[in-house]
Amino acid sequence: MTGARLRLGFMLAFALRAISGAPAEPNKQVTALTPQDIRWFTPSYYTDGRKRAHLRGDSSKGGDWIDRVSIPAGSRVLAHTHPDDEIDTVIEGTWYLGLGERFDEAKLKAYPAGSFIVIPANVPHFVATRESPVVVQTSGHGMFQTHYVEK
Repeated sequence: MTGARLRLGFMLAFALRAISGAPAEPNKQVTALTPQDIRWFTPSYYTDGRKRAHLRGDSSKGGDWIDRVSIPAGSRVLAHTHPDDEIDTVIEGTWYLGLGERFDEAKLKAYPAGSFIVIPANVPHFVATRESPVVVQTSGHGMFQTHYVEK
């Protein structure tokens, strides 16, 4: 086969693949959860009424993960850091976030449902809820860890 025919053959093969679409990968699966499917649990490190739910992966084991955290009304979480970026979306309620090494009510900023926040690794921050419970969806890579700056 000449070089021109070989190139024509490759071009036809790519064109046919583009027309027919790429074959589905056999191990890919859709992950879909309705609110009733979400399984909430209380990790041993939550002693204040918070709950957590693994939506994808397992934040306690590492890898890519997506969790939801349910925080009761009137809660405060003292200043802490995480070794990886914290990526959060407020799903329900208003989440109050402040930056610094000590909880300071005056530094809290309100983030209503729909807000998106990225807290870089090792940045000290604290959170609170007020009149209503809050659900925050958080995601990351690696094992989720919290290091309290304030005790």
